Amino acid sequence: MLDRVHRLPTLFLLLPAALGLAQVEPTPSTATQREFFETKVRPLLAKNCFGCHATSKMGGLKMDTSEDMMKGGQDGPVVTPGKPDQSMLLKAVSYTDARLRMPPSGKMGDDDIATLQTWVKNGAVWGERSHAVPVSAGSEYVITPQQRAFWSFQPPKKLAPPEVKNPSWVQSPIDRFILAKLEAKGLQPVRAADRRTLIRRATVDLLGLPPTPEEVDAFLNDKSPNAFSKVVDRLLASPHYGERWGRHWLDVARYSDFQLTAEGDRQPLDNAFEYRDWVVRAFNDDMPYNQFVKAQIAGDQLPEADRSKYVGGLGFYSLSPKPEFREERVDATARGFLGLTVACAECHNHKFDPIPTKDYYSLLGVFESTEPDKYPLAPKDIVATYEQQKQALDKEQAVLQKFLTEQRSQLFDVFSQRTAEYAMAAWRVLGPQKKSLEDAALGGKGLERKVLERWIEFLAADRKREYASLDEWKSLLEKAGDEGKAQKIADQFQSYLLGVRTQQQEVDAKNAVIKAQTKEGESPKSIPLERGMYYLLKDLQAEPAKKLAKSSGGPFFFSPDEVGGYLGSVSKDYFDTLRSRIYKLKAALPTEYAYYPVIKDKAKPENLHVYIRGNKETLGEEAPRQFLAILSPGKQTPFSKGSGRLELAESIVDPKNPLTARVMVNRIWLHHFGAGLVGTPSNFGLLGEAPTNPELLDYLANRFMENGWSIKSMHREIMLSKTYALSSEYSEANVAVDPEAKLMWRVNARRMDVEAMRDSLLYVAGKLDMTIGGPAIPIEDEKNTRRTIYATISRAKPAPLLRLFDFPDPNETSERRIATNVPLQQLFFLNSDFVRVQAELLAKRIGTAPSQKEGIETAYRILFGRMPTAEEVGLGLEFVAGQQQSFASYLSALLSSNEFNYVN
Repeated sequence: MLDRVHRLPTLFLLLPAALGLAQVEPTPSTATQREFFETKVRPLLAKNCFGCHATSKMGGLKMDTSEDMMKGGQDGPVVTPGKPDQSMLLKAVSYTDARLRMPPSGKMGDDDIATLQTWVKNGAVWGERSHAVPVSAGSEYVITPQQRAFWSFQPPKKLAPPEVKNPSWVQSPIDRFILAKLEAKGLQPVRAADRRTLIRRATVDLLGLPPTPEEVDAFLNDKSPNAFSKVVDRLLASPHYGERWGRHWLDVARYSDFQLTAEGDRQPLDNAFEYRDWVVRAFNDDMPYNQFVKAQIAGDQLPEADRSKYVGGLGFYSLSPKPEFREERVDATARGFLGLTVACAECHNHKFDPIPTKDYYSLLGVFESTEPDKYPLAPKDIVATYEQQKQALDKEQAVLQKFLTEQRSQLFDVFSQRTAEYAMAAWRVLGPQKKSLEDAALGGKGLERKVLERWIEFLAADRKREYASLDEWKSLLEKAGDEGKAQKIADQFQSYLLGVRTQQQEVDAKNAVIKAQTKEGESPKSIPLERGMYYLLKDLQAEPAKKLAKSSGGPFFFSPDEVGGYLGSVSKDYFDTLRSRIYKLKAALPTEYAYYPVIKDKAKPENLHVYIRGNKETLGEEAPRQFLAILSPGKQTPFSKGSGRLELAESIVDPKNPLTARVMVNRIWLHHFGAGLVGTPSNFGLLGEAPTNPELLDYLANRFMENGWSIKSMHREIMLSKTYALSSEYSEANVAVDPEAKLMWRVNARRMDVEAMRDSLLYVAGKLDMTIGGPAIPIEDEKNTRRTIYATISRAKPAPLLRLFDFPDPNETSERRIATNVPLQQLFFLNSDFVRVQAELLAKRIGTAPSQKEGIETAYRILFGRMPTAEEVGLGLEFVAGQQQSFASYLSALLSSNEFNYVN
């Protein structure tokens, strides 16, 4: 039966697997891999490796060129391209080798290690030239006339639409630019799409939902010449337009409801949804794009009368992946608004585009001169009341925390003196005797049960450690050694621990002096504790891991209640009084007012110095906060207003800037056709792709600015062209010349993205909650029927459905979705409870039709906007009757079809 169903126009998504077609994730292009190395990998190597393994060549190893990495040192090559598991670099940074752990200052973050793994897996590609980049001796960077002549750095040309051989085909100026390119190649556009296809394409494009049967009928019955124009205007006026196009921008803005801590854990970003909702409103209101940009860079510095309208845009920065990682903001700003990979200049002058390292640190200085802030969305009296009570609570909590810290420190000193006793009690449980905890405790006088439980967990043989001081203990456990040897190791470990504790206290005292002597605004150059010692102390005092139910914390972790149990009567009274006051203040604290998470300028903005090779400890010349030299007419002018964010925003949206309008109209074109006129939407530099139709790109950029930077006007201009209305039919002659239809001789069919797919399934089932805005809800929640834009977006653990259908990584700005075709996607439609439930709801929506045939016809109208053919009706009836399947099973098959999940 399945082979007959595959003959239907509504091809099942299972078809590629059934036909044995290859299903693989796309391999990044060489240009993409080079860009990945320059923006992601080289900065990591510069920060963590080059200081010891470049010019100084410590241990006989250099790592600042691909040749040196392949040559390696005494132990051989540093990387094995394509094989992360065999690469010494990954072993070292992952700390899986007890002998080889780099960098010695401490283990890199998990996301940084993942970046190196991806780089090696994809072939360890370096930049175009693999040789080491010389360090600037201070000579001024000079941009050559040839560099300035590059197409994207030239102002968009104002060109009249070209003459064409077949003017009768033309419907708009866009069509002339398209047809001229086609005719120059001897190509002709295919026929126009039928009206049912056209309204479905437009509705999914602008709303991310299919049209209703009534909307399709109304369009088909409207014989006026402006029938489609009325459809476009209706869709643009829908409040759901902002949800669809706001989501496109959130990819660029790397939106998430969580932030990553320095340890790689995730923490909620309070009120993050306010930025998401601000973006939706901005698109619905058709906020001019130049104002949209300025709001996200400097909304707090726009005129007071308009500030409340624009300040919410600052979530673009306040919701950064990591609060302390300002470098990421340079990359998001440059790629998102300018289409330039400025981050490639972090460690050296950009190797491809005219962007010196000094320019990178000029922009970084802008963001280093900012700090987090809140913009209240409640009346002043409510805000004042909350803040006053919150300050009182914070003050009491600080006193309590100081007291707990002091008491825990004393308890550490007390219990560390009995380390060997606890270790031996743990040995009696973990070692060959395998005694119970109660029996083991009898071997030591006055051993605390809870502390002993934590020592047993801490000393277990299978525990992973970031230090070697207990390697001998672990080896003894694995070999079931004797108790005498265990006692010796326990005594040695106690002696070592007491020495570490003394050294920690000495380092803390020295760092306190350094901090006191450090000038305001500067970062103190603290003395680090040796890595192994640091991790030992950290583990001994670690809080119970929230993710591990069995984890009880480190041996020297003491909860507030446990601390209270060790206090004398006077201290206990003080402790209880503090906690009582805090409890009352918490109970009286009102719900926090609504606010926008924003940023503000620091009281004393400062310039940065260039970090030589990206190393913060090796400073070069000062980099005044100013705009990029290549985009500055004449000499660069240092910013003088606070951090410089407003001046930066004004420079970006200056009509003389050749990039901003081009970049945005290219993004709009991308989301209408599946590919931009420039194939690398966030890279208009030398490594990016050249525009397929540069004249059209410039025409659209100029029209964009002439129409007041109106995004909705640009939609109309594109969608009312003959080009937009082309069909997706095949032309053998055209494919021979332009197989990817980059010259737009047809409109390529596209699979819906995950948001449109999920929303459409809920929509046709009659269950989609159309409420606009509000806090995020986990997409895994079975009761969640809201649009996917309102699903919780995590940076540390993406939802499986989103990850399966190519949702972008919110840890960095994303220029476009890369569609994959893997078996699990087909299995989702075959086995998913979500799809099954929507099919059952759709069956109820269709109800009891007079006949099975009419039920099939109704389903086709709802799902595809058309009536089924006689063959399709026959196959449907056969599917239900012959296979003894329910009508819902048949609908599930239709929901899984290409015709429903693709846009033609």
